[in-house]
Amino acid sequence: MMEYYFDLLGLDMVLKTPHHIQISERLLPFMQDCPDKADCTIELSYGSLPEPEKPGYRHSFCFYEVSGLRFFHSEIPGAPAYAMTEFLANGDIRLVAKPEYAFYFTGTSGILNRIGFENLLLHHHSVLLHASLIKYAGQGIAFTGTSGVGKSTQADLWHRCLGADVLNGDRAALRLTDQGWIAYGSPFAGTSNIYRNDHAPLRAVVVLEQGKENHLERLNGALAMKYIWPEISARRWDRNFTEPASALCAQLINQIPVYLLRCLPNEDAVTLLKEGLSL
Repeated sequence: MMEYYFDLLGLDMVLKTPHHIQISERLLPFMQDCPDKADCTIELSYGSLPEPEKPGYRHSFCFYEVSGLRFFHSEIPGAPAYAMTEFLANGDIRLVAKPEYAFYFTGTSGILNRIGFENLLLHHHSVLLHASLIKYAGQGIAFTGTSGVGKSTQADLWHRCLGADVLNGDRAALRLTDQGWIAYGSPFAGTSNIYRNDHAPLRAVVVLEQGKENHLERLNGALAMKYIWPEISARRWDRNFTEPASALCAQLINQIPVYLLRCLPNEDAVTLLKEGLSL
């Protein structure tokens, strides 16, 4: 077996494959030497797939789930599954594919897109937030909100005005650790093409809305959850996932300040937030 080692979202991961694979460009900064102990092992193998005992929940045209297993199939109606992912109780992940479909798994993208990353993160008290993540004065600030609201714009303003480091332009992992909440840059960068293997203690989550003037207010409780939960990568069809994920999100909201920033794309918005966070 080939083995590849990653420091990914604060986790030491080992990827085992029966053949050489292509490492995607965005994963290269997250590669590392063999860790002393892995937090997670992902193993790819080839073979036959079990027959599901009952119909599963079909998610879009890509996969369905049944009895804790995720079966992948083509978009052809009635086509049999070609691969299966099993999330083990210890957090490891087993991916089995039919040999004739090995062409799907020649690179890291084909593998990681089929392992159910949201399960892996939740197992380690983490959520993946649709956000631009910056690091300023040793603190992490996650700008979140609907697509096109200006997350990348605000992150870039902090970089240009204050020299903040932009760790990711699209997805940030927020993890509850013994040291508190830590925000991690990720290789999931969307079209921003900004991805760094760096992290910082999470200072705040800032929900953005476009406004006619700059205005900052603190969000609490249900109102904060209303804004944050839709931006969390979650298996919303799976009650066994959404219940612990929403509980973790509630912890985040109770322990980390959440702000609503109605803003213009200007330096005044940076100044307002900086002063509001006492940075």
